[in-house]
Amino acid sequence: MDRLVYEAATSGDVGLFRRIKDGDELPDVLFKKTPKDNNVLHIAAEFKQIKFFNDIPLEYGSSLFWAANKKGDTPLHVAAKVGCVEVVEFLIEHARKSVHHMERGDEERGPAAGESQNKLLRVKNSDNDTTLHLAVRYNHDEVVIRLMEADPQLCCFTNKANESPLFLAVRKGTPSIVHCILKAYGSGVSPSFQGTNGLTALHAAVTQEQLKDKGT
Repeated sequence: MDRLVYEAATSGDVGLFRRIKDGDELPDVLFKKTPKDNNVLHIAAEFKQIKFFNDIPLEYGSSLFWAANKKGDTPLHVAAKVGCVEVVEFLIEHARKSVHHMERGDEERGPAAGESQNKLLRVKNSDNDTTLHLAVRYNHDEVVIRLMEADPQLCCFTNKANESPLFLAVRKGTPSIVHCILKAYGSGVSPSFQGTNGLTALHAAVTQEQLKDKGT
C-alpha cells in the first residue's frame, strides 16, 4: 500500500478520492494492501475514520467491505474491536441492503453473499470470532447493542476456543453486555452459554461471585 494512501486512511483524508477520482488509478489505489492484507477500509476502521466509508465510491466499496486480512478480519471486525459505533452502523446498513438485494436477485453483492454463513455480520475470522465476540471481548457496549439489534443470532456462535459471546461477557464481568445478550430471548433466540474446557457462562458467573466475595 502506498504511504500516502495509508496516511489518508488513518487521517480520514477523503480528498484522496477527489484528487484521483477522474483518473484511471482509483481502483488500483483502493485495492492496494498492507503486508497484513489490510485494505484502506481496514485501516480507516482501525482509526475510526467514518468519513472514509461515507465517501468511498460504492462501485468499488462493496467488495472492500467483505475483504478479509490475514487474520480473517473484515473491516467490520476491526470496527467492532476498536469500538467505532459509526463505522459499525454504516457496515450494518450496508449488510442490510446486501441482504435485501440478495432477496431481489440483485447482481451487486459481496463475495459468496448467497450463502447465509457469509453474510457480513456473521463472517468469522481465523479464530472463528464473529464481530460480536470482538465487541464483547473489548468491552464496547454500544457496538454490542447495535450488533444484537441487527442480528440476535450472533449470540449463538462460538469461536475456536468454544467461547460464546455470553460466556466472554460473564467471565469479563460486564453486566450491561450480559443483559444485552440475554435480551435475545425476547426475539425468540436462545443465546449459547458455552465456554472453554467444558465450562459454561453459569460456571463463569459463579466464579465471578466467588471473586467478589473474596474481595469484600
